[in-house]
Order: sequence, then structure tokens, then C-alpha cells
Amino acid sequence: MDNIRKWGKAVQMISMLFLAAVISCCLSKNAMAKSKPVMPPENVSVWMKSATSLRIKWNKSENADGYIIYKYNKKAKKYVRVHIAKKNQRSWVDKNLKTGKVYQYKVASYKLVKGKKKRSKKSYAVSAKTYGKKAKVVNAETINFGVMDGDEVGICSTLRMSGHIIGDSSVKALNTKIITEQLIWSSSDETIAQVDKNGIVTTKEKEGTCYITARAHNGVKGKVKINVINYARPKSFPYYDGGYKYVDIMLTTYRENVFNIATYFTVNRKKGVWGDIKMDEEGNITGYPDFDNIAEIEEDVRTILANFPLVTEISYSSNRVEFLMKYDKYGNSYCRIDYCIDDDLSDTIGRLAPHWAYTQFSPM
Repeated sequence: MDNIRKWGKAVQMISMLFLAAVISCCLSKNAMAKSKPVMPPENVSVWMKSATSLRIKWNKSENADGYIIYKYNKKAKKYVRVHIAKKNQRSWVDKNLKTGKVYQYKVASYKLVKGKKKRSKKSYAVSAKTYGKKAKVVNAETINFGVMDGDEVGICSTLRMSGHIIGDSSVKALNTKIITEQLIWSSSDETIAQVDKNGIVTTKEKEGTCYITARAHNGVKGKVKINVINYARPKSFPYYDGGYKYVDIMLTTYRENVFNIATYFTVNRKKGVWGDIKMDEEGNITGYPDFDNIAEIEEDVRTILANFPLVTEISYSSNRVEFLMKYDKYGNSYCRIDYCIDDDLSDTIGRLAPHWAYTQFSPM
């Protein structure tokens, strides 16, 4: 009987310890959730409501209990608090302003912690001008781009976005000007594409989709999607009917070797650098450029030159890779498979795929 009682107490003790552990774990999780920092609101913008008022807008910030609006004070030379907004509030109107004047704002989120407001960092600054219906200088309304949404761009290439701001359409004056044409550019994924302060997009080696965003002075945004792909590795050859024997061999048996070499020179393109990679009678390969990680394609180059005798050289430049096949020792008859980074294929006979072509000068 004593043993049974001792066993019951032991079970009871273990149960209590387990319950305490569960409670402690839950409290720890709640504490972690509560301690999650509050972030500043996104998509802050300011719009003219009337000639003497401006409306500041923002998106909801997760875990925020409210928002604080700041306005730049020239005398104090800093942003000062002008309004505290409630949790569900997404805009605020600043009234009794002077017409024809530019005002600057920032917005922060806050969370109540033990009765005190724990504030986030302030958002980016937005500015807008007050004016009448006949104003000549106006705020931004929309942003257009020089490229179409969803356009394809090759890896390791550049693209100018050419962002154009369209002004407030509510004014009656023609040929209005924007307060400032400056745009703030950003990329949703800089591992895919980066954009500089002038809207020049540089794609990286990684394929994928990202969004390039331009923000005007008052927070108005324009966004365009770009699809970054590797043109050196086409999934198919939509423009080729398979009519040339040795072209077919290159695009099947040596497909990966060809793609690897074309990709390498796409990534390592340099202006003013060109040459021919060849193999001599003793099996030595010459003509490699002084590029980093050249060993990546040495096996591919040797595979093609050693096992496909018609290919006598692989030429490269800052925007092309060419695989040359010769049919006589004088080189009078040949076929060239051409990958052009910039798609300058106007001098070729026949396309294989976008950025790929072949030139045929004799029967095969």
C-alpha cells in the first residue's frame, strides 16, 4: 500500500512539473510575440485635398496600436509630431495650410508597452504642394515606364527603365511641371536585379521574377515586373525545323556543352575582349580569355573540340559566342552557330531560338 501511495505522489509530481513546463513555454511564446518590434507603415503618400489642405495616407502596420504623423519644421530643422492616429486610421488631413507651399511628412507606428508608446522608426519622407486649379507646378499623380510589365530581360544585362511622372490631372492648366522629377528606385529582389538612382537595371546571374519600383516625391509609386531569363539556355528552338544534320548534333549531343559555354561568356562579358579558342594537333587548347573561373568551361570546350571534328574553333567577344564548323581545310565552306547576347542577328540565315542563329554557306 505504501508503495502505491509513493507511486501516486510521484505521478502527481511529474504531472505538475509537466504542466508548469507547458505554461512556461506558452508564456515564453506570448512574450516573444509581444516583444516583436513594430515596423513603420508602408506606402506612405501625401495628396492635395484642397488649396489649403493635404491628406497623408499609409498602410496598416502589423502589431501597431496607432500611428504618429510628423511634419518638417524649418525653424526647428527637424520633423515634429503633429498628430497621433488611432489603430484603425489610415489617413489624416493637415488643414489650414498656406497655398503654394511645399510640406514634408513622415509617419511612424507605435505599440503600447506598459502604457507607453514604443515607436518604430519613421517612414521615408514624402512631400506635396498646395495649389489652386490653375497651378503650373503640381504634384505627381502616376508613373509610367519605358518597358512593358512582364518584359523579359537576359541575365547579366542592363535595362533603362525611363520612368516618367504624370502630374495632377485635376488642374486646368496645360503643360504643367512636376515639383521634382526625381524618382527613388528599388528592386524587390536584388539577387535577381538591382537598380541605381537613375533607373538603370542590372540583372544578375540568377533567373527569376522581380519588381522594379519607382517612388515620386509625394509617395506615388509605379511598379513593373521583369522576368530575368538565361537566353543562352533556351528550353526549345521554335524557329528551327531540324533540317541540318550537324546543327542537330550540336543541339542534341553537345547541347549542355554549348549552353554552358554560352552562359559562361554571358556572365563574364567584357568590352574589348575577343578571341578564338582552338585545339592544335597535339590536343592543346589555346585562346582562353583571362577570365575568372575559366576552369568552369574547360571540360565543355574540350568535349566539343575533341569529339566533334567539324568544330574547329569557338570565337567569343563582348556580345557573341560562335561555334564554327568548317568543311574543307581552306575554310571556304562552313556553318556557324551563333549566340548573340544583344540579339544582333541581322546578318544571319536562319534562327534557332531568340538570341540563337545559324549561318549556312554550303550543303551539309
